[in-house]
Amino acid sequence: MTAHVAPLRRTPVIRLPDRARTYLYICAGAALAATGASFVMPVDHTRWADFGVILAAGAVAQLFATHTTGNQVFHTGLAFTVAAALLLPPELVVLVAVAQHVPEWARQRYPWFIQTFNAGNVVLSGLAAWSVRNALEGNGAPVAVSIAAVVAFVVVNHALLAHMLWLARGHDTASTGLFSLDGLLTDGAVASVGIGIAFSLLHAPALALTAILPLVLIQRAVAVPTLRQQAFTDHKTGLLNPRGIDQPARSEFARARRGGGALSVLICDIDDLRGINNSFGHVQGDAALAVVADAFRAVLRPYDLCARFGGDEFLVVLPETTEEEAVAVAQRIRDALESHPAQTHLGTVRVSLSIGAASLRDDDARIGCLIERADDAMYEVKSEARGSGVTVG
Repeated sequence: MTAHVAPLRRTPVIRLPDRARTYLYICAGAALAATGASFVMPVDHTRWADFGVILAAGAVAQLFATHTTGNQVFHTGLAFTVAAALLLPPELVVLVAVAQHVPEWARQRYPWFIQTFNAGNVVLSGLAAWSVRNALEGNGAPVAVSIAAVVAFVVVNHALLAHMLWLARGHDTASTGLFSLDGLLTDGAVASVGIGIAFSLLHAPALALTAILPLVLIQRAVAVPTLRQQAFTDHKTGLLNPRGIDQPARSEFARARRGGGALSVLICDIDDLRGINNSFGHVQGDAALAVVADAFRAVLRPYDLCARFGGDEFLVVLPETTEEEAVAVAQRIRDALESHPAQTHLGTVRVSLSIGAASLRDDDARIGCLIERADDAMYEVKSEARGSGVTVG
């Protein structure tokens, strides 16, 4: 549901995979070729005042980007690129698409390949919208022509981004949500505001501000829930943080106590994370955290709870899970780590966990009782042999 790719937050970006780098060069080359072609097209007139307004407003919109799921960024700047495609000659569409990224780059300092792809993507999407408008202009109602241009912009933009996310991050199209109904409607709604901006500038410039106001509401509708989610999420792993797991864990405990169901918790500690940091650097330590988080995602059920509980500790809450089942889950997590070590630019880093498990007892008065027993069991594992297995407390 966005027009841009963002840098990874769970692990630092070290390098772009070769196939993604090749795709980046292809997109950048296509954008340069399209830009060159746009400068030789005959232009009847240029609306310089409209160009200035669209460029300035688009640059400001870029500064209010919101990080969303799937390593994407949502912003409302695309509305102004669409407006440029409906009003301006192609060379100025290119200038709007590129220049509005400058303030964002100065503020965020994204790696060069991310900013290059983002700018190239918007250039190609904007020129696709302009081409549709230019081909259909005079052959249909202006509103219908504008809607067709919006569809072209969103489809090209999402298609280019979806392929990059697959090559660079391994995200399939379904996981990105780019072609889900919500993803298409969100960007379609923002792009459609560009129609209102263009028509206002063309027929009633004084009303352009009222055409822009819906963008503020759309931005807040996306940003507020995202900020709330970020408050409960660990930024290095994408898992819950202690604040995020606290209330859900208490609710699961209360539910198990009321219904007499099973409940188990795991305390998982990365073995010698400090040694990994000291030997390989904190970038590789963060990579180890990410690999552990991926192992949890691969093994746990959708309704299980998992949080980074401390620097190298993780808490897992397993509803409807007996002690025996919890031990089996813990072993599957360890097996997943064994088969998928952390890969860094310094080589392979083996990551192991010491895990303590605890299950609900009749005399447990709070979820903290289970956590304390699991924590004691985890330290028992560590005192016997680092990464030796799973102990029940």
